[in-house]
Amino acid sequence: MRYLFLLLLIFSSWIARAQQTPQFTQYMMNRYLYNPAFAGFEDYGEVKTGFRQQWTGLNSSNTSFYVTGHMALDKSDRTSTGFIPNISKTIKRPYESTKIRSSAVRPDPHQGFGIQIMGDQFGPLTNISIGGTYAYHIALGGEQKLSLATTIGMHQRILNLGGLDVKDQNDPNIINGKLSGTQPMINVGGMYYTRNFYIGGAVNQLIMDNYSLMRTNVTPQDTIRTMWLGATVPNMLFSAGFQKSINDYWDIAPSIMVKYMKSATFSYEANIKVTYSNTLWGGLSYRHNEAIAAMIGAQISDRVNVTYSYEMHSLGLSRTSLGSHELVLGIMLSNFLEK
Repeated sequence: MRYLFLLLLIFSSWIARAQQTPQFTQYMMNRYLYNPAFAGFEDYGEVKTGFRQQWTGLNSSNTSFYVTGHMALDKSDRTSTGFIPNISKTIKRPYESTKIRSSAVRPDPHQGFGIQIMGDQFGPLTNISIGGTYAYHIALGGEQKLSLATTIGMHQRILNLGGLDVKDQNDPNIINGKLSGTQPMINVGGMYYTRNFYIGGAVNQLIMDNYSLMRTNVTPQDTIRTMWLGATVPNMLFSAGFQKSINDYWDIAPSIMVKYMKSATFSYEANIKVTYSNTLWGGLSYRHNEAIAAMIGAQISDRVNVTYSYEMHSLGLSRTSLGSHELVLGIMLSNFLEK
């Protein structure tokens, strides 16, 4: 039984190394989630929360969630292309974008601030991170801008030993309680963008170190007080996308994200989103050698939007899993720009 327990720890270590950044199907609905340079990108403040139930039908708990918020400060020009909330309930006005600027015109730089809380659970292993973001947006001339940003915070990793499903619960070699450890988090990102196009990259978790987890309820009878549970390595993500108006009602927005982690193969995700009159949208996503997904969403009020996606798995999971469900709720804060 002791060797079985060690194997479980090794398996958990591999999971901790391979999934440091939680995976979400609707990456295009919250681009700030993976790249801090998107903080302050929109003309308004934005709060979003997402929940993902992964691999339903399996006898394990595999869930992910996030809560993010970001806003611009001292932004003097309009760059958002979608739905824009009014300043208040009493001041109503249609969205009017600024005219396309010539290359000789450079608006003042502006700042972006954000906060994100992210977590996931894979069986007995739980990961939680929290960080604050600062971004600086520089005008390069005309519609072109450059954003540089960093997120600083911390990771916590918890292994619930009491949640392990073993045949003999009274085996003296089984250790009860929890192991937990924390580590600083530093993410950096950059992005070049115009009103209808963006391309950028981010490196999440710059600090490379091991997690040495401490027991939370050590008793005199315990002989194992600390354990090593995996290491963190940088996660590199590159993304690009654009939006194009087909006519007065329909817009199309394809995007792609490439993910790479040291000592692991790279993967990519592609998505296409179609929007009708800035109020209804749908789309399809593909994750390389893993899954395909469909999504649908709506702007249900002046400040609230919601999007749901269902993901069907490929490979062996297609025979054991009923797919993954994901729900994203967005709240658009007041438009801080003057008309």
